[in-house]
Amino acid sequence: MESTLRACIENNRLSMQEAARIIGVDKSQIVKICQQSYPNWQDKETEYVAKLRNAGYTKIISRGIIIDTDVLVLTPSVDRFQSLANDLSDPNGTLSSSIGMAIGTAERGKTHTAKWYCQNNQNAAYVLFVDGSSQVQLLRDICDVVAHTRPYSFSACLTTLEESCKYARRLIIIDEADKLPVKHLEMLRGINERCQLPLLLVGEEGLKTKTDRVPRLRSRIRKPIVLFDRAKSVDVAAYYHEAAHIDITKDIADRLVTHANGGFRSIVNDSIAISKMAKASGLSTITDNMLDKLCA
Repeated sequence: MESTLRACIENNRLSMQEAARIIGVDKSQIVKICQQSYPNWQDKETEYVAKLRNAGYTKIISRGIIIDTDVLVLTPSVDRFQSLANDLSDPNGTLSSSIGMAIGTAERGKTHTAKWYCQNNQNAAYVLFVDGSSQVQLLRDICDVVAHTRPYSFSACLTTLEESCKYARRLIIIDEADKLPVKHLEMLRGINERCQLPLLLVGEEGLKTKTDRVPRLRSRIRKPIVLFDRAKSVDVAAYYHEAAHIDITKDIADRLVTHANGGFRSIVNDSIAISKMAKASGLSTITDNMLDKLCA
């Protein structure tokens, strides 16, 4: 189904008056075209949609449900994560116990939140630990995001981090940190102290168990530790409000969170599937038939 001027205006959150101002015509003409009562309205609609596109209003895909999967829903877990990250990256904050921790089982949205935070905060950088990486490989990854260089040796990495951290505080968020061997964690503790480099370790619950066994590590973990909870119906409703600009009922939210088993990644994947169904049918709401197909 082809895009319409009304869909373009609504998808870009414009009023009829704002659209008319951008296009350079009277509001009444926009209204009549949307009502398909203006002479040769099809030609004008195509022309005006193109003008809005050229002006940067590009969300004119088609009737249906448009999903922005990059949105971040401010659940209590996300809010606690941001507070901890802000505290650790604050240039005027204390560096005592400056290793933070955020834990939770898979699909709770930890990685999405960590990446989003780094994309929106220049004082934070994201590193994904790849299981099997050596200590030097991990340090090179950290040097890469801090100083945009990958020194060859351990000592060169250490020198690079020491020099870089003299001028600005940078928070390093290390994802899948539950896979870090204890010797890697001990190394990070030393880097944290020597280079005055705050760290935020993100992983599954086993990360806390691992650090609790090493007193020197346990004593340096900033409190409180952030626990990512299961998504709730209210979180699903908030996601669709932010990602698709639609409000869903509690019953629909309940079915969606049950199908996803509270997992944020599954909620996002389900929303993509629903968006495709809506686009195919030309609908802009979630129907019971869509949910039946999703849950089949």
